[in-house]
Amino acid sequence: MQEYRIILTWGAIYDVTDIADYIEEEFGQQRADRFQSDLKEQMQNLSQFSTAFPRTQILYRGYSIHKRSFPPSIIFYIIMEETKEIHILRVLRHERDWENILLQRSTYTYPE
Repeated sequence: MQEYRIILTWGAIYDVTDIADYIEEEFGQQRADRFQSDLKEQMQNLSQFSTAFPRTQILYRGYSIHKRSFPPSIIFYIIMEETKEIHILRVLRHERDWENILLQRSTYTYPE
């Protein structure tokens, strides 16, 4: 089975930081660290099972955005078959209006 390279946008990095900060504030450092560790594992699992999760009706640069539920969050990503990459666009909490957020965002930037 072909594994894909995982690439995070700045938006996804900031989302994870915001969620971890919230968890730390509400539930403590240990729980925030566990969230980040578990999230990293879930992202790595996408490299092998990326197509197992549903697509949204939203496109980004012609690619369908997929969503992977990871309570209290949802991981949004695209699969770039030609380069064997998965781009994590955002990691949003379930209660956020994610559809509206994804529709408003026209481009994503990446760390160098």
